[in-house]
Amino acid sequence: MALQRRTARAIIIHDNQILLVERWRPGHHYFSIPGGGIEPAETPEQTMQREVAEETGCVVQTERQIYFLQLADGTEHYFFLARYISGEPHLPADSPEALGNGPENRFLPRWVPLVELPELPFLVWLPIKEQLVHDLHSGFPDSVLTLAG
Repeated sequence: MALQRRTARAIIIHDNQILLVERWRPGHHYFSIPGGGIEPAETPEQTMQREVAEETGCVVQTERQIYFLQLADGTEHYFFLARYISGEPHLPADSPEALGNGPENRFLPRWVPLVELPELPFLVWLPIKEQLVHDLHSGFPDSVLTLAG
């Protein structure tokens, strides 16, 4: 049995903004939560920090896991609250995303005001967006919240 894909992602809030990656693909425009695939011998926390640096050029520190999302296809996604340390959002030239960046597949990491979050298109991350909007008003869960998508 093949292992399903696993990713680790970061919820990074700083100065009433959230760090997201705006994406354009053929027929789609949406926002993504920075992160990506967990490599062998990597912990989800290590993956999250590496992927944030690769996708946004920013350095973050892990605070704690807040969400776990399992999609119908079996993929697993770990979401961490992370504290912004440094860096200005940009797509580093040597990142895997930059190598595939072009007119048909574009990545734009940027800070987005939290007040805009409810209106942003999220596609696959919609369950996370809905929970995140809720938790920004009522507080993040004390333990990991498991969501299904």
